[in-house]
Amino acid sequence: MRLNYIDNIECLEGLAAIPDKSGDHIVTDPPYFLSMGHAGSATNAKTSIRKSDALNSNRTFNDLAICTPFYKQLFSEYRRVLKDDGSFYFFTDWRGYAYYFPLINAALPVRNMIVWDKISGPGSFYAFAHELAIFGTFKSKTKKGVGTNVWRIKGFTSGARSTDGEKVHASQKPLELITKMIEDSSEPGGVVLDTFMGSGTTAVACLKTGRNYIGFELDEEYHAIAQKRIAETVDELLNE
Repeated sequence: MRLNYIDNIECLEGLAAIPDKSGDHIVTDPPYFLSMGHAGSATNAKTSIRKSDALNSNRTFNDLAICTPFYKQLFSEYRRVLKDDGSFYFFTDWRGYAYYFPLINAALPVRNMIVWDKISGPGSFYAFAHELAIFGTFKSKTKKGVGTNVWRIKGFTSGARSTDGEKVHASQKPLELITKMIEDSSEPGGVVLDTFMGSGTTAVACLKTGRNYIGFELDEEYHAIAQKRIAETVDELLNE
């Protein structure tokens, strides 16, 4: 099986080429709260709507319904490619959680909701200082000592232009956060999948922790940024 690549293709197309039960772990950050006006981009990773824009939008919960066939197929593919002891983290926010939960829980064993406390954030009706991740695994329990489901890790939205690296994507997650997800739920040498790779943070975290990665990113600009970050990380590791 081909490893350590990010294909510039639609994620369902990319998943179709992955063999059954070949992935150890999924960490992925889809575009939040897609509206019907952007429904054609449900498979278009991060290109249709920026999460920072969505914070101030008038979109409603029902706008997501048009994306249901895509997400049902996506979660079915996750179930197919994950190993019998595989795990996953699927990012969302307070608006999308109620939509995604029944869809993903129908295909995969959801175990908890991770609350990522970003410490600060934008917002006029109390600050948007947290995001969520749906966590699940086929394992009987998580590793001992991994802690609670509330993680306090500084995010870019707290005003930082760099957090374990420069901010190069509007909805970029800090490397520390993605690294924790990878190290808590996979072993060195494992295969980590990210179907919405964005600027490549999951790939960078895999390289730094000794995991393999497979990713898809349809936006050509972000795909190029991800490839650049990967090359820089490889150079950094070779020079250590």
